[in-house]
Formats: sequence, structure tokens, C-alpha cells
Amino acid sequence: MRNLSFKPRNALLLLVACISLQACNSQPSHQVQSGHCPQDRTTELAPAVIASLNNPLQTSTKNIDAGRELYQSTAKPLACAECHGEDGDGNGPMAGMFEPAPRNFTCNDIVATLPEGQFFWIIKYGSIGTSMPAFDKLSDKEIWQLTMYLRSFQPNSTNIKQTSL
Repeated sequence: MRNLSFKPRNALLLLVACISLQACNSQPSHQVQSGHCPQDRTTELAPAVIASLNNPLQTSTKNIDAGRELYQSTAKPLACAECHGEDGDGNGPMAGMFEPAPRNFTCNDIVATLPEGQFFWIIKYGSIGTSMPAFDKLSDKEIWQLTMYLRSFQPNSTNIKQTSL
């Protein structure tokens, strides 16, 4: 049987998600500009040994599709698209609740300069000073698949991008 122990952090994330889903039908207090690029952001740097990592997975339709599935619907504690938007522009249904706004993955000025290991670190451990939670329940393989999919939002991406789920 699965251990369903109470964790205050998970309860808080669930509460925020529930409130946010109710608020999706109302106007947010401020509208996130879709495509705002570059975004002012100071994100904690991953340790050099992590930041220097390259994605160990082969770029393939299978891996990108798995990343897309996680991003659009199955990542826990919350699907990435809820905050970052279906198209990766940082304008998801919950985006208006956060300051700073969720990262715009279509911004080549920022995304192209972030090492893959930095993406991995942020997804796994979250980002202090933002609303980006830790996705520490995802396997390393799933995080690398997500990283691969995030790269596909860049305008000059060489990754395979498929938009329908």
C-alpha cells in the first residue's frame, strides 16, 4: 500500500492549485505578457558539476513526446502548462498569480543561454524567489525528457516539436 503521509509543503501546493483552478475563470490581478522577452530573473545557479551536465538522452520523437506529455498534463505536483502555458510562452491559466511571471520558454535570448544541467536543477529542486516548485518526484529520465521538450519551444530549435497531444 502507498504511504500517504501528510506533508505540509504538498498540502500547500494542493491548496494553491485548487484556489488557482477556481481563479482561472476570473480575471487575474495582472496579465502576464505573452512572449515577454527577455524576462528579468535572478535564478540560483546549479552547482557547477550539475550545470555542466548535458542531457544524456538521445534526441528522439519518443523522448520529446514523453516530455510533452509530462509538460502538458502528467507532471506532478502540477502540469507545467498550467503556469508556463501550452505553447511555453509563460502565459498559462495560473500565470497571473505569480510574481515574477513564469519563465517564457519561447524566449531564445534566455533559454538558449541556459545550460541543460541548469534546467535539470531548476526542475528537480525548484527556483528560490519564484513560484517554481520542486518536481523531485519525477525521475531523472523524466526531467531530462522535460528539458528536451522545453528546448523545442525555442524559435530556432533543432528538436522535433509536435504540438498535438
